[in-house]
Amino acid sequence: MLHLIKLFLLEELRLRRSFSSALSLVIFPQLIFLGALSTRLFHPLIEASVSADDLQTGAVGALFMFGISMGGLAFMGREFIERALGPVTMLSASTQYQPVSDRRMYAAYFLHDAIFYLLLVLAPLLGGLLLGCLVRPADPIEALVLTSALCSSFFLGLSLSMTVSAAINNRRRTHLLLVPLSLVPLIVVQQTTGRLEGFLPPMLALISSPLIWLSVSSILVVVYCTVGIIAFDGMPMEGQGPVSGSYSRAYKAAGMVYPKDPIGRSLFARDMVNLLRGKAYVRIAFSMLFPVMIISLMVGLIGSFEGSGLRFNTAFFAVMVSFFTISIYSHLVSMDFLEFDQTIPVDAVSLIRVKLREHILIALPISLLFLLIMTAATGDWKELLFSVPLLLVAIPYMAHVTAYLTGLWTNTLLLDSSVFVRYMVFTVLPLMFSMMLSLLMTSAFLPSVIGMAVIMVMGAAATVIISKKIPSRWKGTVLDSAGGGSPG
Repeated sequence: MLHLIKLFLLEELRLRRSFSSALSLVIFPQLIFLGALSTRLFHPLIEASVSADDLQTGAVGALFMFGISMGGLAFMGREFIERALGPVTMLSASTQYQPVSDRRMYAAYFLHDAIFYLLLVLAPLLGGLLLGCLVRPADPIEALVLTSALCSSFFLGLSLSMTVSAAINNRRRTHLLLVPLSLVPLIVVQQTTGRLEGFLPPMLALISSPLIWLSVSSILVVVYCTVGIIAFDGMPMEGQGPVSGSYSRAYKAAGMVYPKDPIGRSLFARDMVNLLRGKAYVRIAFSMLFPVMIISLMVGLIGSFEGSGLRFNTAFFAVMVSFFTISIYSHLVSMDFLEFDQTIPVDAVSLIRVKLREHILIALPISLLFLLIMTAATGDWKELLFSVPLLLVAIPYMAHVTAYLTGLWTNTLLLDSSVFVRYMVFTVLPLMFSMMLSLLMTSAFLPSVIGMAVIMVMGAAATVIISKKIPSRWKGTVLDSAGGGSPG
């Protein structure tokens, strides 16, 4: 097991160096360290607008979500290895060709992920906070509790993601019951304590009885990991072969999307068959809906809590779900073996156009359904007048920005620090402004609506401009699965 973990760590370092350079791998934890140190040193100034309790609660919640999102990559198993390292290394990574079981490989990859992000993120974060405590003294017990709560929250999110992903990847559909059941312990703790923070036991540790709640969190981590390893079966491939006539039926159905373009129609039909044959729709649903469900549950608890002062409307949920639809585009571009596409009359631009159309056709219905469910839960039917147009603009905009920056290599180029920074600027900032305006609709309705209208108009215009720029960006690019989009 230790040897497997070591190999995974070495390959992780090699992979990240090849995509984003060794310098960025060193700078990233340094930035986290300096940020944590500055937060502690300048806390008296920050406390004028944000209390210490709010900062700590936000940090614990953010690390929980970070653990869930990072865990989702580790738990795609062989699919993640193939997407990240390319099909050439698939043979050596596949457990069928090695004297190691699927569960053992699964556990080793989880431990590798835990160690890697502990060193990359948690260690510099905690180091900066502890150094700041030395310069600006703090209660050592409180510092120890905060440190333990931050680590515990991250590992809780990572292990929860492990359990859910194991259920998703299991060939027995009955294991999908583990998805809602995995949240039951957290809900029970929240209901038992009667506190909003009870949904995350590490948050309770910051308030009272830290030893008890940190122990509860540690027990949940062990339980989630154990259940995840037991439930994982490697997603055997039997029963996933092509069904007779399936492509012909898909080709006919694709005529509604591509009535006059036989090449686009053929590529669209091929992807639909691949989605159904490989059950990729299950992984797409998990990667998109699971974090959305977690966040929706948390904000629902906040909204129902007396004195919370926050009201989350449908516009907020429209912004949130549009961000997570990017996982759909990521899965769509990871299905193809690009070396094979070199043998047929297609280029990178044609493939990107098809992926964009598929993304919009899949993401919009799912997002609209989610928005209707959340609207029914909140009763804010009038706000659909703002949230639906926002969703119709945000989803194509997010997809076109992702396609322009990463092309057919989303899972690899996002590891490039320069691409990642531009991606965050052009996606997170507009969504963040939209989310802030949605929260202000209660107290400042007219300015919020005007601001959101401006963002929607700018987003629609940007989508059109980016769509026209995609051919010049990716024209002549070599179709190479492991090449990261090198120009021809």
